[in-house]
Amino acid sequence: MRRVIALALLCGALAASSEVPAGRGLTRPSLAPSARSSVYASKPTLQAAKAVAAPTITPSFYWALLPNFLYFVSLSFNAINIAFLIAQITGTTKPSPHSIALGGRVEFVDKLLTFLGVGVLASLSDVLGRKPLMAWSAFGFMLTHLLQATARGPAALYLADVLDGFSSCMTYICQAYVTDCSAPNKRATHLGIFQGLSIGLGLTVGFPIGGILGAKYGPRPPMLIGAAIQLVNCALILFVLPESLPKAQRKKALDPSASHPFALLRGLFSTSAVLSGVSVAWTLVTLAQVSLDHFPEYTSLRFGWTQEQAGPLMLLVGLSVAIFPRLLVPLLGMRQAILTGMLAFAAGLLTIGASPSAGGFIGGILVVAVGSMWQPALQAFVANMGGEDERGALLGALGSVAELTRAVGTLLFSSILAYVTDTARPRALPQGLHFGVAAVMVLAAAGVASVTLGLPTAAAFL
Repeated sequence: MRRVIALALLCGALAASSEVPAGRGLTRPSLAPSARSSVYASKPTLQAAKAVAAPTITPSFYWALLPNFLYFVSLSFNAINIAFLIAQITGTTKPSPHSIALGGRVEFVDKLLTFLGVGVLASLSDVLGRKPLMAWSAFGFMLTHLLQATARGPAALYLADVLDGFSSCMTYICQAYVTDCSAPNKRATHLGIFQGLSIGLGLTVGFPIGGILGAKYGPRPPMLIGAAIQLVNCALILFVLPESLPKAQRKKALDPSASHPFALLRGLFSTSAVLSGVSVAWTLVTLAQVSLDHFPEYTSLRFGWTQEQAGPLMLLVGLSVAIFPRLLVPLLGMRQAILTGMLAFAAGLLTIGASPSAGGFIGGILVVAVGSMWQPALQAFVANMGGEDERGALLGALGSVAELTRAVGTLLFSSILAYVTDTARPRALPQGLHFGVAAVMVLAAAGVASVTLGLPTAAAFL
């Protein structure tokens, strides 16, 4: 574990030592207070002044990397093995159409409850600070792993995902932490570093180790290890991590009428044409991303892979996610990173869905990883639209949308995959059909984003 933490900190130090190229679209022009209104607030002039002012937070944004890194190590241990655990519970040794369908229903419960809760938890972080909610997320994920590792039937799986649904907020709170500690013109770059060094390295470490352990000892021991990692994570958050949101910058109280998920959605989709447009694009791409959640089942059915074969590929994915957003977002600028990333993402999905060989599939996955740069750039754009005491709610609102689309997408894509891989069906369909459906969604999102980011009012936030 010490080596893993040292690796994360070393990569963070290396990333910090490189400078962002100037003049490539990441520097946002200064605005008069009247031109920079808050997304949700009723006093736009006051919020505009807050948004223009440089952050006064003392912690480095790198503090947010370690909790999310550990979270994604545990998540990787889980993701590479959960399909095989569900297969065991349904009486088979490998994923089958029946186990895929059950997994889709269980995951639907998780994502639906996360949709209902993540916006409230993120809004609470604007009131209580970031640390308490990060600790709650780590603790809840620990209990989720314990329940799954000891599950003997579907009921325990549903219970585990109910708990996970009401505690899943780590990444969104950590992203709010990053924006707390970053000047507006640095947020896209810093969120790209955050995505690369916490999510990318978490996948890089977690998938191959979790895959090897799962193939050798079965799917349950890696989940117990994941639970232990989250116990350590919770302790580090409570006793080591500094708070990023001072009490003076917090909201006085949670407004229930404005923090429930439907109010957050209304704020995203009805506040302005720019915010509505990027929210539609976000919705389409996050829905398409769910097609990748069935990676272990797909590769098992298509290529006969086990966790041990899938793990090394995810190592490459993790490295790509760690490197490419960090390099490409500053190079391309926020607008081009969003649009180019979406187009690359769609091309990668089409490639992996159409490829009949493992080599072509691997190439497509790497293109998808390069395309992931769209996400930190778009999140930074949205964060730039809010004041200091709103960024948690804004990013939480995006999280609510993502979880709702994942709930819908889990049922949609698991149903498609189960249908096309069922040998009892009289008519054969392409096994990668769900990836093709997802690619169409991403292309539509790129079109919406291109129009929205071309609006005159969007330039102030780029």
